[in-house]
Amino acid sequence: MININMERIDNPFVHGVASGDPLEDQVVIWTRVTTPTSEPVEVNWKVASDSDFSKIIASGTALAEANADYTVNVDVTGLEPATRYFYQFEALGQISPVGRTKTLPTNGVEHLRFAQVSCAKFNAGFFNAYSRIAARDDLDFLLHLGDYIYEASNKPPASQTPGADIGRPFEPAHECKTLEDYRQRYDQYHRDPDLQRLRASLPIIATLDDHEFADGAWRDGASEHNPERDGDWAKRRAVAFQVRWEWLPARKPDPANVQRVFRKVSLGGLADLMLIDTRTLRDEPVPPPAMFDPERSALGAEQRTWLLEQFDTSKAQWKLLANPSVMATTWSKDFPPSIKQALLKLKLIDVDGIRPDYDQWDGYPVERDLLLSHWRDNEIKNVVVLSGDVHIGLAIELKRDAFDPQEEPIAVEFVTGSLTSQNLDDKMGWERRTQSIPIEQEVMKAFPHIHWCDFDSHGYLVIDVTPAQVTAQWWAVDTLLRPSNTEELMSTWMVESGKPKLIPA
Repeated sequence: MININMERIDNPFVHGVASGDPLEDQVVIWTRVTTPTSEPVEVNWKVASDSDFSKIIASGTALAEANADYTVNVDVTGLEPATRYFYQFEALGQISPVGRTKTLPTNGVEHLRFAQVSCAKFNAGFFNAYSRIAARDDLDFLLHLGDYIYEASNKPPASQTPGADIGRPFEPAHECKTLEDYRQRYDQYHRDPDLQRLRASLPIIATLDDHEFADGAWRDGASEHNPERDGDWAKRRAVAFQVRWEWLPARKPDPANVQRVFRKVSLGGLADLMLIDTRTLRDEPVPPPAMFDPERSALGAEQRTWLLEQFDTSKAQWKLLANPSVMATTWSKDFPPSIKQALLKLKLIDVDGIRPDYDQWDGYPVERDLLLSHWRDNEIKNVVVLSGDVHIGLAIELKRDAFDPQEEPIAVEFVTGSLTSQNLDDKMGWERRTQSIPIEQEVMKAFPHIHWCDFDSHGYLVIDVTPAQVTAQWWAVDTLLRPSNTEELMSTWMVESGKPKLIPA
């Protein structure tokens, strides 16, 4: 684990260091300079093969400027594949903490392991799971599926869940809407010691969800964005994107289009990782019957065409889809009344208690069917969908008709629970892993494609990839209400190459 030195209050590196978007021979390194003036600050950086920096591999100088909120993103090139490196910055006569990163492997790699996370709500709990990931020494990178920040007010509307009373109120206290608001919220997040430990320990590969912008975000608005009250949506979305690029250690997939997120990451021939955006390009979420319109899309035409081409042309053993929101259906016209309250609390069905939650893939059934049919009809094997957003852990077999026992699975889906965002026990006020357990058992009976679920735990997934199988481990922390180093392995599931069926491990 990388130790963050925060002893000096005049340290210009109060937000730590980070790395991200690794390739076989490149990685982005990041820091931010806190300075009392508005002048640009010269920042020196160096990358070494050892933590003592006796073997410098690359070095240079960058500028921290006001127009990027004094953040620095350096794309370091000329590195070796599958190699661990250390990096550090110097500015204003002081040096930053040491960061650790790793490049991606080249062809022939036989094993990869990474963590998968989603939904980090600052005022809902301490980032204990981030600290546990940072303490591991067996991960190649972190896959972040979005809701990296929450834009919400500290006193949210009735449609959102209030935070916990643990002394972690949002800054600013109001909902983020302006450039200054979003910058202040990212600033707050990155003063958190657990997030700093995480970012200094391994590279981040990230897509996004809605709370980087506003709750229920879509192409031309959001469910919680009122233009008369909140201003122009396009401007708000643009500044949210700007601040995200400032604070994440990331490489723009298309510098000419700063609002593009979707891209492919090649993992040494063992796997291709396709990251998609199911929020900012989608049509407005609408209930049935309008949601069945075949023209409606969660991806947008350009991204959908790109995604299908990636699956058609991939030569990798595994095709991993980094998908922010759950793909499988979480609704049935015949679900038992005994699980209705839980499904409502978890936002797995619509607020009317009868229809699907059309904010997820359930709201875009034609396009979801198109994807599943494409994989099946074109015999695209070894598809694993990696999802987040719904705050609960799920192991799922994906079919076109989830309730047809005769239909063979097409792919599998592993859904991570939230880092801190509230789930069933939080919302119901009961003890973790008590009253939720019988409800989970009823849900699995009502939804036979869900082979395992955990409606209470907060934590992360570890995805282990070999040519023969992909294994998912759900790790959970014991509490969010105070800092804690305690975690436990909740469940392990695997899928074998060529056989899209879940196996408990």
